Amino acid sequence: MKLEQLKAGQDVVLEVLIGGSSFEIKSKVVGTNLGTGALINPYIYNGQVVDFAKSSPKSMSFSLHCIDPITDGRVVWKNVSVEVVNFRGKDYYAIDVKSFGSIAASSERRTDSRVDVVRPGTLTMGKNKEIHFNVSVLDISDSGISFVANKTALSVGDEVEIGFSDATKTAEFDLFLNVKIVRAEAMGSEILYAAKILKKDQQLLVYLCFKALEIKSKEKIEVE
Repeated sequence: MKLEQLKAGQDVVLEVLIGGSSFEIKSKVVGTNLGTGALINPYIYNGQVVDFAKSSPKSMSFSLHCIDPITDGRVVWKNVSVEVVNFRGKDYYAIDVKSFGSIAASSERRTDSRVDVVRPGTLTMGKNKEIHFNVSVLDISDSGISFVANKTALSVGDEVEIGFSDATKTAEFDLFLNVKIVRAEAMGSEILYAAKILKKDQQLLVYLCFKALEIKSKEKIEVE
């Protein structure tokens, strides 16, 4: 199936892959063109169209999925390009690909990609979540988080909740993550903890996406 065989109004899913995880954006085809691929409705967050192509990090890639109306099978185009284009005063995603769509398979898992956070946070633990103390969140990925605390009440294997707030140029996030301690290491008067994220949600993946875009944008400015 070719990309230009998509029909206006057809449902599609744009999959954004970052690190070892992905999040899906449900959209509709606006139109197709032999030279430019397909136009689809964009992803809007906080009232703004997200321009992934503007500063997309190397760890981020995109796939487009649809249901073939003839075979009723799911089709995927991997490693598509996604660019924001303006048509008659409205922004859309222009999707382009150099290959035929193939029968969808499980996405390849990518290397865990961590982003620096360095934000104050709170750790909550106990059967009734009655224990609280402050931590400093160092970095995070789709599968793990590291933080520093001056408490020794934690042991490897403990399941706790880590909460912290952060903001990018276009969005603010309040994250609360259930994690399992997998490593503890003395660091002066404090303890460095590494933990596995037990349950991923859409907000975490959107946060990682926005942070990666922001980091890439800063690196581009520094080079210029």
